[in-house]
Amino acid sequence: MRRRKFVNGKVNHTYQRTVSGFNIFYEVEDYLVYYTIFSILAHRYGVLVYGLCLMIDHIHALVSATESKIFSRFMSHASQLFAKEYNKAHNRSGPLFQEGFGSAPKIGLKRLRTAIAYLFNNPVERYLCSKAQEYRWNFLAYAYNKNPFSEPIKLRHASRALRRAIKEVDGTRERNQHMSYAMIRRLLRTLDKKEGKQLTDYIIIRYSFIRYDLLTACYGGLDNMIIAINSNTGSEYDINETICGRSDAEFRDLHRYVHANGFENAGDVICLEENVKRKLMGKMLKETAANVYQVIKFLHLAPRGN
Repeated sequence: MRRRKFVNGKVNHTYQRTVSGFNIFYEVEDYLVYYTIFSILAHRYGVLVYGLCLMIDHIHALVSATESKIFSRFMSHASQLFAKEYNKAHNRSGPLFQEGFGSAPKIGLKRLRTAIAYLFNNPVERYLCSKAQEYRWNFLAYAYNKNPFSEPIKLRHASRALRRAIKEVDGTRERNQHMSYAMIRRLLRTLDKKEGKQLTDYIIIRYSFIRYDLLTACYGGLDNMIIAINSNTGSEYDINETICGRSDAEFRDLHRYVHANGFENAGDVICLEENVKRKLMGKMLKETAANVYQVIKFLHLAPRGN
């Protein structure tokens, strides 16, 4: 990764990769825990966030802070707190992210727009969707819709479980606390698939911290921004992003495979004994479209010889 650069008060593109390039985002709770942590800490540190994109094995963000030390503390705190929550939930230890993270200032409207397009189109480039707003975890669709991936919540017709879940989310947010794995899993288990999607959208909106007003102002309006993002995937020359393979779509095959084979949470595979992982790897290579490197990333397996 190239040397980190940061300009106070300007929008900076930050890029963070996982240890060994392993996957870390498997289930909805992985994304939501990180998202709510990022939300609470952005407010605490006074960081402005123009965009966030959570990919399977890395994270992009566009942020502005008054001082570089505030930015570094914010990023470090978010990484450490998420690692603590993640390790507890997945019965693992150690850091999740590589020690260093890349950042580069985007000075001037043209460079900023290019970075915006690049961030939101990451899932398009990795064949996870055809348009940027179709991917939930870049949060673009929430710029214009409070429930882009679910039906609107009508409390009068909602189940008692959904009403209780919403009340608990509201209380947690009002106390300026992030949501834990235990809380999210407990709430989702009480809901059917439809209401689970509704609650997920509700949490994202309730903890919303992305400054869509500042983001759309870069284009003179929301409609112009969406058209521009869908017309140009952008580029990034200031951060040396490591790209492995052409597509991330195969990870969805692996996700479906482990669910079909008795794992309630796909992330549980990372805690298996190595010999069990090796046997599972052989089956995955035969029964999915994933290649060796993708299975290694998915299972958190050290390559032979390491």
